[in-house]
Amino acid sequence: MEEDATMTIDEQQEDENLDEKIINEEYKTWKKNAPFLYDLMLSTALDWPTLTTQWFSDKQSHPDKNFATHRLLLGTHTSKEANNYIQIAHVQLPNAAKPDVRNYDEERGEIGGYGNGAGATGKDGVGIKFSIVQKIDHPGEVNKARYMPQNPNMIATMCVDGRVMIWDKTKHTSVPTGSPNPQIELLGHKKEGFGLSWNPHQQGQLATGSEDKTVRLWDITQYSKTSKTLSPTRTYTHHSAIVSDVEFHPFHKHLLGSVSDDLTLQIVDLRKPSTSSSTLQANGHDDAVNALSFNPRCEFIVATASADKTVGIWDLRFLKEKTHALEGHRDAVTSLSWHPHETSILASASYDRRMIIWDLSKIGNEQTPEDAEDGPPEIAAEDNLIQVWKMATSIIAKDGEDLPVDEINE
Repeated sequence: MEEDATMTIDEQQEDENLDEKIINEEYKTWKKNAPFLYDLMLSTALDWPTLTTQWFSDKQSHPDKNFATHRLLLGTHTSKEANNYIQIAHVQLPNAAKPDVRNYDEERGEIGGYGNGAGATGKDGVGIKFSIVQKIDHPGEVNKARYMPQNPNMIATMCVDGRVMIWDKTKHTSVPTGSPNPQIELLGHKKEGFGLSWNPHQQGQLATGSEDKTVRLWDITQYSKTSKTLSPTRTYTHHSAIVSDVEFHPFHKHLLGSVSDDLTLQIVDLRKPSTSSSTLQANGHDDAVNALSFNPRCEFIVATASADKTVGIWDLRFLKEKTHALEGHRDAVTSLSWHPHETSILASASYDRRMIIWDLSKIGNEQTPEDAEDGPPEIAAEDNLIQVWKMATSIIAKDGEDLPVDEINE
């Protein structure tokens, strides 16, 4: 029995070594091709991992400088002994340079590219920089953090104990004090969660989803200085399992989407009185649905990410079946984001250590056998690191016009 156990341990170690070797080889391949994938790239090691990231919508320009400063919202995921923080980072990135024919690369057929022109260093030698400028004490790991669109100084966070906290970053110093002090605590969830979305149409309205199987609505405008706590304005129970993600519709202020381990995508109409059933429901995944993302330029299109390793594309007018199923990941798909300007471009991330950029306008394109080995035609690129980067314009170029919704459905 001891020999069998020893052999099992040896075999397990051999499998782990093989997996590590494969990861290293994939990294070398990615690094070799990075100059062709990115116009610029910044890779930075954080003190602790973060489970959440969000770009702020603003940027600070600098007169007579060839760069701008962007802001990034982060959290921490530390060990039990270490403190956790909400973090605000400044990311210094070069301004887009006008094409110069002198930078034409005959081999690639491109002007400029990775490290060229005002790329990594710029005309005055200013490099791409990343720095943490504010740390706010947080009670436990930050499951998710999102700023209010109408007031980016207001930040909501999901805690590991089920609480939702609201922070006004202007009321906190840049250096942590050692004691978390949120402005508001939202109490109601019984378990932790990762679903968090501000209503872009109504200031102060927040939706959350949790492992307690509920979706809850909150209105922080009801906050009173006499009490730091708020209760939900509504509690929805239309899901039968963990609620993984929630998102308000970008066009219709009364529509709220949610996805769950019960394998469904559901849409509730906030104007209707029922809190136990949804207005729209879609079933089409074979495993838990982890995330959803409404297309910001096409009101009928929504994407879902699933543990079945696929991304689903849905038309809200025809939810009986998926419009498309995007297959390319090797493990559960965990998050999604549409390109803010290009209707057909979608990014997905997975436990397979990759982020895939999809171009839905290429669905159905004919492929050579060699191209087919790399994946379906709608895959634009893959990445296996968390980075700040700008995709090469040869991969994602600005469309001449928006892609019609009917073309996405074809």
